[in-house]
Amino acid sequence: MAEIEFKKVTKAFGSNKVIEDLDLTIQDGKFTVLVGASGCGKTTLLRMIAGIGPATSGQVLMDGKDITDLDPAKRDIAMVFQNYAIYPTMSVKENIEFGLKNRKVPKEEREKLIKEYAEVVGLSAYLDRKPGTLSGGQRQRIALARAMVKRPKVFLMDEPLSNLDAKLRVAMRTELIEMHNRMQTTFIYVTHDQVEAMAMADVIVLMDKGKIMQEASPEVIYRDPNNVYTAQFIGTPPMNVIALDDDKVGFRPEKIVLADRKLDNMPFAREGVVLTREMLGSETQYKVQMGADTIMVKTPNDSYKYEDKVVMNVAAEDLYFFDAAGERIRRGDVSNYDEYVRRVGG
Repeated sequence: MAEIEFKKVTKAFGSNKVIEDLDLTIQDGKFTVLVGASGCGKTTLLRMIAGIGPATSGQVLMDGKDITDLDPAKRDIAMVFQNYAIYPTMSVKENIEFGLKNRKVPKEEREKLIKEYAEVVGLSAYLDRKPGTLSGGQRQRIALARAMVKRPKVFLMDEPLSNLDAKLRVAMRTELIEMHNRMQTTFIYVTHDQVEAMAMADVIVLMDKGKIMQEASPEVIYRDPNNVYTAQFIGTPPMNVIALDDDKVGFRPEKIVLADRKLDNMPFAREGVVLTREMLGSETQYKVQMGADTIMVKTPNDSYKYEDKVVMNVAAEDLYFFDAAGERIRRGDVSNYDEYVRRVGG
């Protein structure tokens, strides 16, 4: 296991600074997910840890040791890519064994490690097969087993599930969580998928344009976002955010209570018209037109139909306030917080 620390790290490609003066500590033994839209800098950070895309300036430390310019082969890490990078002419066993042979691990120990980790990833019955005869999920397991047998301090994973179909992605997600729970090794996982991040992470690092927008547990990042970007990136559907004079007010779709009237003790009450209705099983998702704004609602109430008039009610404790720049306004940040609640009531 290992702690990774970035100190004032900048990465530039020519005059374009992708990351600038970034500070980040990735905790020892945690499943940390770097998430954000394409081009936000998450893969750039991963490549710095791996040593295949060195920082332009600043330091990258592993357990306090400067590895900024250390040769990739001398770093105690293993990396799993989205395209698997396995050898089609080798058997499953030979693929898993390849790195061990290069490191001149004795045959007896190699056999023991292959058996152990093939069992962990569910490939024991396929060791003599060629990758081309296996499913996408099984091929991804080969890449995972090949990384695991190295027993690295850090696992780096760059969107390893993105090439799998939706059902298999969900299954592999669960398997990776179980693997981490068993191994208790530092996992650093890159994805653009906020559902993956929420499902898998101990810690989420949400990035935008090379900056960290928020670093927290999934629970905190969902329930207590620092800014509009975080509030609307995390959550399906995303948080509704509308203008409140010069500021903004936000509320989660599942916190809206649909009714035919304004409900008592709910400061936010706005009329709207149902545009769409999606039955999702235990919940129904509505799109509601509210003046110039389109509001998403997620509720167990499935009784409304297209063009029905509704009133959307939200309790005070479920409202989030943001300033004009999109930064969160919390109770305690300002002396007149209750005034924001009153302004919502009109």
